[in-house]
Amino acid sequence: MKIIKSYVLVFGFLSIIISPSGFSQSSFDLTQLESGQLLLNLSATEQISVEQDTLNASLAYSVQGREKISLQNDVNTKIADALELVEAIPELQNSTGQYYVYIIQPGRPSRNDIENPIWRAQQSLQLSSRDSEKLLEAVGELQSSGMEINRLNYSLSEEAFEQTSDSLLSIALEKLESKANETAELLNKSSASLVEVTINGDRNTGFFQPRMEMMMEASQADIPFESPTAVPGQSEVSLSISAKALLSP
Repeated sequence: MKIIKSYVLVFGFLSIIISPSGFSQSSFDLTQLESGQLLLNLSATEQISVEQDTLNASLAYSVQGREKISLQNDVNTKIADALELVEAIPELQNSTGQYYVYIIQPGRPSRNDIENPIWRAQQSLQLSSRDSEKLLEAVGELQSSGMEINRLNYSLSEEAFEQTSDSLLSIALEKLESKANETAELLNKSSASLVEVTINGDRNTGFFQPRMEMMMEASQADIPFESPTAVPGQSEVSLSISAKALLSP
């Protein structure tokens, strides 16, 4: 998984390269140490809570009956109409989910159920946007058209995560350099250089607090359908750095 933007940092004689778990470099060879030099192990961890900025919704449309082809036509039409609605809103990103057509098996199937089974056809639609008002309005319209909402939650966008990680990276590196310089001074060394650095970032999706209006029963279809409501939660973004500092006399 890509954790932080791909750039190269250079400290002293060696450069940092990307590894699958973050940023790292090959181990420093202790045989390279000259007389009076010391290798210091350092580490730092920075963490911050960031408000989630992207609202995500998952909706689905499903129908059941004995006419398999007509059921699929119903789903196809409903999803096509839904896509026409959301694609007209540039602030929304959308994708369709898996399409299912399967037989519903009753507990004690009758002869009619065996010879002419009950089918269910369904397909889902995924929406996301940093404009929550636009997304919630669209979700309300889709619910009123007969689609059901399965999930509504906030998340932290990749852009916000990378910006936050960059900020934490600068803070952590400054702390490591400061520790290296302070230790060099205490040990009467003239210089300190970071020669091996490993950087790992992570984000905890944290919690979300969606508040949704209850869906109506089919018998209440004549009641105006209100759009759902949702408020963002927090995501924890953390970044850890371990490093070796070369202290020279």
